[in-house]
Amino acid sequence: MPLKVAEKKSLQRCFILLLLSCVLNACQDSTDKLPGAPKSSAPDFAVEGIYELVPGDIIVRPNTNLLPGTARIPNGFMFGHAAIVVRGFRSDNVDTLLANSIIIESMARDVQPGFQVREIPALAHHGRDAFNNINFSSKYAGNRYRLRLKWTENELERLIAFLREQKGDLSTWNAAKRFPDTEYTDSLVKSGYRKSWADNSHWYCSLLVWQAVYYIKGIDLDPNGGYMVYPNDLITSPEFDNKPDHIGRARF
Repeated sequence: MPLKVAEKKSLQRCFILLLLSCVLNACQDSTDKLPGAPKSSAPDFAVEGIYELVPGDIIVRPNTNLLPGTARIPNGFMFGHAAIVVRGFRSDNVDTLLANSIIIESMARDVQPGFQVREIPALAHHGRDAFNNINFSSKYAGNRYRLRLKWTENELERLIAFLREQKGDLSTWNAAKRFPDTEYTDSLVKSGYRKSWADNSHWYCSLLVWQAVYYIKGIDLDPNGGYMVYPNDLITSPEFDNKPDHIGRARF
């Protein structure tokens, strides 16, 4: 089916944006960080290094600062990525840590429908795209973030249940944030098309993270409140600022 003029223009803008993001990434330096117990070399923003992941942790790669409305983070690349841990692990080796931790993520690129919102190891090498996951591989060492909130056991159970209910949904950048007590979302629930006001049929990676946290804890992780929530927005949320009794934001 021939593309409409508006669709062609949209694709052209995407190609230009991708080209610019690649140029930006090539001009930025990345710094490798040692795995292991966290070391507070920059406690005002991020503790360096991780040795464990626990359910409810968010792992993120920053996106390019060229995206309109995004928060600014050094060393961002293209659209970045974000996911939530549903089963954790402990190891001083980051690859081992990721390979034994299970995440739920929205992943559209090269992944067929039915696997675009999926439950998968945070690092997995497989011949089929649906079961392959290198989104947080060592290629991005020093430019990955682990974000942590304080969760109760009941909240974690509800969080994981909500995330698993979205498995098999589709990924698209046209997806929108959901809010409670709106006529549209209420009508979907009443008609049986949605299980809850936060439920959706389409996601992108950082929206799935944002929506799950907002639904369970009522916390808005998008500090600039834009129409879209980017991985950079999650990283810069003050909810993850480090405190003496809690490491909210770590880089690895």
